[in-house]
Order: sequence, then C-alpha cells, then structure tokens
Amino acid sequence: MTSTLFDSLFSRDNIVHIAALFYLAGFLFRNQLLLRGLIIAGDLIYIAYFFFAPATPLWGAIFWSALFIAVNIWMIGLIVVEQRHFTLTGRERKLFDVLHDLTPGQFRQLLRLAGQGEAQAPMVITAEGQPLDRLYFVLSGRIDIEKTGRRAVMDGETFIGEIAFLLDRSATATVTLDQGCYYFVWTSQDLKKAMAAKPALGSALTAAMNRSLAMKVAKSDLMGMRAKPESVFAN
Repeated sequence: MTSTLFDSLFSRDNIVHIAALFYLAGFLFRNQLLLRGLIIAGDLIYIAYFFFAPATPLWGAIFWSALFIAVNIWMIGLIVVEQRHFTLTGRERKLFDVLHDLTPGQFRQLLRLAGQGEAQAPMVITAEGQPLDRLYFVLSGRIDIEKTGRRAVMDGETFIGEIAFLLDRSATATVTLDQGCYYFVWTSQDLKKAMAAKPALGSALTAAMNRSLAMKVAKSDLMGMRAKPESVFAN
C-alpha cells in the first residue's frame, strides 16, 4: 500500500505538484537564500516534468526554467558575497556594530562614500540656522551642543545633522567636537543619490538615523532638558 502510494505520488504526471509545493514553501520564507534555494529545487522538478511527462519534451518551458535557475544561482552568489565577513579597521567595525540596521553590503556602500578623521582641536561642524550639506556620525569623544541659548554635552556613537539631512533644512543646533573626537562624514548630495539608487540602503540608513534621534530625545527627557517640543539634542 505504501509503495503504491509512493509510486503514485512520484509518477511523471504528479511531479508537477511536487514542484509547485517547493515554490509554495519558498514563498513562506523571508530568508532570501532559503527562498531561492527552494525555488531552484522546484524548477529542477519542473524541468523533469516538462521533459518526461509530455509525449514530446516542452523545450521552451525547459529553457525558461533553466534560465530561472541560473538567475537564482547568480543572485544567491551575490547574497553570499554581500553577507560574508569583510576586512574593517577597528573604528569601522565599531561603526558597523552601531549601524546594525545595515547589511554588510550596504555598509560597504556607505563606507565608500564616507570621509573620516579625528578632531585635532575643538571643531565646529554645524552652526544653528545655517545651511548644512553634510551628515556626520561621531564615533567617540565629547560633543558640545548649543541650541537657542541652551547647552548640553553628549558622548559619541551618534549622528549629527540628521534632521537637516532628512528634512532638507538648516542645522538646528551649533555642534562642536572636542579634541580627539573621531567622526565619519558624508556629503548630503552623494549620500542622497546613493539612497535613491538603492532603496534598501535608504530604508536601513533612515531607520538608523531615526533610532539615533529617538535616543537623543529620550536622553534629553531623562535629563529634564525638554523645555520645548524639539530636544536640544535633536540637531
């Protein structure tokens, strides 16, 4: 009985349903490697069906299934390359750990556009009310912030200028980096072009900036510094 059921299930007329099940299973997963692997398995079974089930092989269908397999194998290769470990300096690795919204591939794209440096003396990077054409990420050191007459001090591991960047407006605070601060910097024009060309990068980076902004606002709440709806830390 079991043998008969097995033979019936895997008969040449029924294997098309097995292929469809592999496709269906693949679409249940968000993991791109698993999804594409299951679809490749389904296409291999479809090829077997198109070759053995009809009286004459369906070469057109076989060709397209083979092409889909080739494309998915190519995409799997790109995903694996993007996810593999890559060589970073200690500071770049720290930045990658902080910006955990980004994949390794997205982080490489971001890093290629970045300048980086260390403040050799107190360094004003934004002036309240003045146009700002750069986005900063201060990795370490003390940051002095002045906004509408109020002053605050915060530590690194934060974006500076994200409101100006996201909303296309002037800087909302004057920010000075103390000597020894290490920072990364991007020109707004180049970064926006990259985000527009790579929507996934744009979404991930925007999420990172929004999280940084939320942490600043939460910190200002704890310190009792929110005299106005906008935090002194929001810059």
